[in-house]
Amino acid sequence: MVAVVALCALVAACSGGDGDGGGRGDGGGEDAAPASELPALTAVRGERPAIVDNRGRQVILRGVNVSSLADYARANDELAPTLPVTDDDWDAMAAEGFSVVRLLVSWSRLEPERGELDGDYVESIRSAVREAADRGMYTVLDMHQDAWGPYVATPEGVACPGGLEPAIGWDGAPAWATPDAGVDACRGGGREDSDLVRESWRRFYADEDGVRSSLVAVWGHLATELSAEPGVAGYDLLNEPGHAPGDAAVTVDGLAEFYRQAIAAIRAGEQDSGAGPKPVFFEYTVTGSAVPADFSDDPALVFAPHVYGGSIAPLTVEQNWTYAASLAGGYGTALWVGEYGWFGDPTEDVAKVRTFGQQEDRYLAGSAWWQWRQACGDPHSVGTPGGTPDDVIVQYRNNGCPGDRDLGVVAEWHEVVARPYPRAAPGRLLSVESDGAARTLALAADGAEPGSTLELWAPGDEEPVTTGDGIAAVEARAVDGGWRVTATVCAAAYSAAIGGTGNAPPPACPAG
Repeated sequence: MVAVVALCALVAACSGGDGDGGGRGDGGGEDAAPASELPALTAVRGERPAIVDNRGRQVILRGVNVSSLADYARANDELAPTLPVTDDDWDAMAAEGFSVVRLLVSWSRLEPERGELDGDYVESIRSAVREAADRGMYTVLDMHQDAWGPYVATPEGVACPGGLEPAIGWDGAPAWATPDAGVDACRGGGREDSDLVRESWRRFYADEDGVRSSLVAVWGHLATELSAEPGVAGYDLLNEPGHAPGDAAVTVDGLAEFYRQAIAAIRAGEQDSGAGPKPVFFEYTVTGSAVPADFSDDPALVFAPHVYGGSIAPLTVEQNWTYAASLAGGYGTALWVGEYGWFGDPTEDVAKVRTFGQQEDRYLAGSAWWQWRQACGDPHSVGTPGGTPDDVIVQYRNNGCPGDRDLGVVAEWHEVVARPYPRAAPGRLLSVESDGAARTLALAADGAEPGSTLELWAPGDEEPVTTGDGIAAVEARAVDGGWRVTATVCAAAYSAAIGGTGNAPPPACPAG
């Protein structure tokens, strides 16, 4: 009941008749022209789960995280914590062959005052969705948080007890949803390791003072406002959920209940806007604790863990993928990796990134690299109160500090992340194998509707040679960064390859 009442209040606050605060006016809502004709997405569960479009094709979402709209705390007063995304950035992402961006959005900016949604911020999200869609990229809306929120920093002048140190603020929950900071904001070994952060999560999972219900209501509002946008791929419910102190069941049970309520609010919002059910992405906690396999029977869920094995997690790449895939199998959902990345010497790490790509193909998954470019003042860069970043921050694009100097895409990452892949494959994929260095791709699929269109991405300047069986009418269109390859599927079962030595497809499907 609390969630329903809060949702009604939030929608009224943002869409009311007083004309103050956004809602469906000025370029938004059901009367606005769509930014793109991207096919609407949903997801299916079962023995052959997948993200699919309304043309019956399995869609692989591959791309990058974008943090420009996140409300990060400023840990160094002289450094901005985020970077704007320019037209050149959007164009450059599309030139990598990306089909998706995972767009960080912040509860603290959506609902800075309790019960009052910031309509201008919603419109900035809509604008970003349309910028991506205009370039053929979907957007996953990611309710992002790290260490609970921006207001968990140790107050200036507080002396931390022995063994603890002052903490910086991060991103996520608004001030009104955060207990007052004091000595309990001092942290131990990591960003999550303070009594304040743990107590914030305890209150959330217990829905104390309706804190959890408030975020549920925010999700309902976002779905009402944005689900009709064709560029919205779906909703990532909560980034890297933290842990409450004490019994682990408090965290897992509370997280499962939040997921259930948020899914219900999103579905209600979609219904209000006349949109179909888009994929809802969910993950395990920041330390890998998962909600029960039967937590929800919603048919359009996608398991979206973060896979940092071989990078910053104490697992190998293969071990992390095995764990993630086993959980997805239990849920009966498609697997999509919301974050992964390497942050050291690319020449030393590229072998592990190649292994990640092989596992991604094996599990017919998509992913989003963390992140496009990271600001010199991002809390990840600064680390401590008043801290200074490294001279070069390694992300998908390197960033030079000070000055936030764009140093370009890391070539080793580009080799793997921008490798050939099927953007949309009629029917269901059976196998995918790709090689970024050789720029080759081989796939097989079945269950296709003859006459439907296969869409592939191929990087590089040289026009790709496409072969296969059960396909025809291949066309390769040059775009910035590579080629968009299309082919007509002639049979329920088919195969296609880029850079292979198979049969050249005919100009049209055989009659009959």
